[in-house]
Amino acid sequence: MRLAALVTVALMFAGAAYAAIEPAAFRDSGDWRLSEVGGKVACTLTLTRQTSFAGFELKAPLACRRAFPPLKAVAAWMLDGRGGIVLADANAQPIVTFPVQAKGPYEAKAPDGRTWRLEPVKADHPGSDPDAAPIVTAPPGF
Repeated sequence: MRLAALVTVALMFAGAAYAAIEPAAFRDSGDWRLSEVGGKVACTLTLTRQTSFAGFELKAPLACRRAFPPLKAVAAWMLDGRGGIVLADANAQPIVTFPVQAKGPYEAKAPDGRTWRLEPVKADHPGSDPDAAPIVTAPPGF
C-alpha cells in the first residue's frame, strides 16, 4: 500500500516537472543556426517537438555533422533546469550545453575546444509565426 502511494506521488511530481518544461521546449523548437565563433562555417539544426528517449529529437544534416564533428554523437536536445539548451547523445548524456544568455545568441564551449554559437533562424518575413493559427477570412458577400 505504501509503495503504491509512493509511486503515485512520484509520478505526480514527474508530471508536474514535465509540464513546466514542455511549454518552454515548444517555444525553443524550430530551426537554429549553429556556427563557430570567429569561423566561417555555419549550418541549420532543427530542434523538433518530437519526444525521444533522451529528450526531443534533433535533426542535423550530414554536412553539418561533418563540419562540427562533436555533433556526430548528438541525438537529442533538452532544456536544463535554467532554460539552457542541451545537446545530448542517445543516452541523454550532455555533449554541449548552451547556457541562457541575457541578450544575444547562445554560446558554449564544444568538446573539441571551439566556441559554438546557436541562434534561432529568423522568419523570412516579419510577423510570420509557424506555430500561429492560420488566419481564415470569409470570401466577399459571405
